[in-house]
Amino acid sequence: MKTLLKNRVLVDFFASLMFFTRIPVNWKFFSEKPPNLTSAAWSFPLIGFLIGTISGLIGDLCIIMNLSIFLSCTIAIAFSVIITGAFHEDGLADIADGFGAGGSPEKINKIIHDSRLGTYGTAALTLGLLIRLGLVINMVELGYSLILILSSGFASGKISIIYTRNFFTVSTFSKTGSIIEAVPTKMLLIATLIWLIPMVYYFPFWAILLGFFLISVVIFLIGKMSQKKIGGITGDVLGAIAFTTELVFLLGIIIYLRQLY
Repeated sequence: MKTLLKNRVLVDFFASLMFFTRIPVNWKFFSEKPPNLTSAAWSFPLIGFLIGTISGLIGDLCIIMNLSIFLSCTIAIAFSVIITGAFHEDGLADIADGFGAGGSPEKINKIIHDSRLGTYGTAALTLGLLIRLGLVINMVELGYSLILILSSGFASGKISIIYTRNFFTVSTFSKTGSIIEAVPTKMLLIATLIWLIPMVYYFPFWAILLGFFLISVVIFLIGKMSQKKIGGITGDVLGAIAFTTELVFLLGIIIYLRQLY
């Protein structure tokens, strides 16, 4: 029984790792069946912590080597984009292009899946990366390591995917396999605890609460907008929400911490 549980945990973890990152995974070594992301949803925050740890470590090493905070943070963020293949960044840009242009649901969907990047997507992506850089630099100045900062942000984005999927219906434009199914309450609780326990250890309770409140606002607003424009959420919508909630969680932490100084 313990062996089966251990194997399932590994299978779920590597399924999520293969989906969210460009880290090579020999899937046949773990399972003969296709990856089940719905079953693996509990591990999403773990992947966020892993991405943040790897990219944050690179940034912290740059700081140790006396590179400027700005350059170190930029390198760390760039490394995270490389690891993930700009997965959520792509979703943000696509949704900004589609929702920004507007029109019928069919027209919006066509724009979203156009490989070319438009003005709205370019603006959203540029501003999003600049805001991420500003938030990370701000937290480094408050005394936090890049490992902790990026891990917290990326894990928050991953947990937001699960909550969004459970509270909003899927659009008919969503491609098969691009979105997970609704996650059982027990699994949602496990994922939440995996995300929450490290947060409680490193950040004040009220800072976490403020960050989670901002995450909830973003999920609600983008989710409602998606329902209105394309009849529900898609994989790109989840990517945009993951990216945006990473930012607002760190923003909430900073807003609270700045009141203490």
